[in-house]
Amino acid sequence: MDSQNAFFRLIRLLAISISIVFLCAFALLNTALAEISVSTAVDGQFLPWVVDDGEGGVVVMWEDYRTGKDWDVYAQRVDGTGKTVWEHNGIAICTADRNQRRLRMIRHDRHAIVVWNDRRDRSSWDIYAQAVTLDGEVLWQTDGVPVCIDTADQSTQAILSDGEGGAICVWEDERRNSEFQDLYIQRIRATGEPMWKPNGIPVYASESLQSDPILVADGIGGFYVVWWDVIGYDAWHIMAYRLRLDAEPLWDAPLLISPADGMQGEPRVIPDGEGGLIVLWQVYENFINDQLYAQRISPDGNKLWEETGVPICTAEGIQKHASVVGDGSGGFIAVWRDERDIYSDLYMQHVRSDGTPVWEQDGIPVCTAGGHQDKPSIVMTEAGQFFVAWLDYRDDFGEESSDAIYGQLIDLEGELLWDKDGVAISTSRGEHYPPFVVSVGQGQWVVVWSNTQEDNGDVYLERF
Repeated sequence: MDSQNAFFRLIRLLAISISIVFLCAFALLNTALAEISVSTAVDGQFLPWVVDDGEGGVVVMWEDYRTGKDWDVYAQRVDGTGKTVWEHNGIAICTADRNQRRLRMIRHDRHAIVVWNDRRDRSSWDIYAQAVTLDGEVLWQTDGVPVCIDTADQSTQAILSDGEGGAICVWEDERRNSEFQDLYIQRIRATGEPMWKPNGIPVYASESLQSDPILVADGIGGFYVVWWDVIGYDAWHIMAYRLRLDAEPLWDAPLLISPADGMQGEPRVIPDGEGGLIVLWQVYENFINDQLYAQRISPDGNKLWEETGVPICTAEGIQKHASVVGDGSGGFIAVWRDERDIYSDLYMQHVRSDGTPVWEQDGIPVCTAGGHQDKPSIVMTEAGQFFVAWLDYRDDFGEESSDAIYGQLIDLEGELLWDKDGVAISTSRGEHYPPFVVSVGQGQWVVVWSNTQEDNGDVYLERF
């Protein structure tokens, strides 16, 4: 009898232990997936830009309207446990008069550098920059250092780490012509001083309209500038130019990436891991049957795939708003908004380093839920796995707007690892804005977005 009682007591203890384990796992899961408030200051916080902090957390910067009269720049660090590290609702990066908009940020070691469009000079838009340490110490002069304050307008800036604690910045510049802007570039030291000519130097002088610049490091001591080049109303091209860190050209002239004929735009660029780069772009066909193509470029400026690029998706309807990430083997994975159906869905394709698509022609569906899916953001979470977050209007068929943020995990075989059509990340009331996803190492990642659930806009984060 005693042995039987001992057996039943052991069974009860085992059941209790299993229940505790499940409850702890459930609690941990809820903690991991809990929505974190990055900033809920009064009025509006929008359009966050995010970098990992190298320690399992992230640094978030955003456009902030808490004054109710001007847009400023604020920042917050969130550590690997989901705790906000700096002052509640963020620290001020720039609160100069008038507006600061369109932030772009990089991190080097233990500090982040951000550039933005600045209207403190009422006559034109300029470019300013600021650095902040992971401890929340603002490094450069109050309200930032001027990158370009030429009397003409500057806009649409991009930023790249120079690998030495400073940054390279490129922007659209109207000093020659307000309708046919050029690209200018500047390198900023880790201490905040410009290294090249004041107000920057031209990337490549031409008579075309140069816009939407992108910077990509080549990994071997130089970098690429990629841009959208408009020659005429029906001649839109994608161009690339390779430079050294001292701004000396490594190619004789920019390379035409896209075909010479037709209209192409909306480039997406990643390094190929071997000193070259991969460019994906949209081909405009009367804006009712747009397609996606891609090309790989070697460090010496040769096209490695078909001369006109390899087709990524040529299905009926419009394919646009792509997001691209390397596959870890010289190829890439792309996800995009696809309108082959009545409502836009999300599709994906995996392309090998030789330009061969891996999955079925025109891609595989990621989400085909009712209503629109748009503005995807993709990252590699670990070898062979990728996460996509997007803006989702499922079950919204035009009578009212009910948007949310959804996500999906996918592997290199094209298998969806979470529920079909994705898992809800945020379904809070109010309007959501496109998500920003960043990997933080060890198979973990963070999704950041802004939405209007409480007032005109706040910034939220969820960790996976």
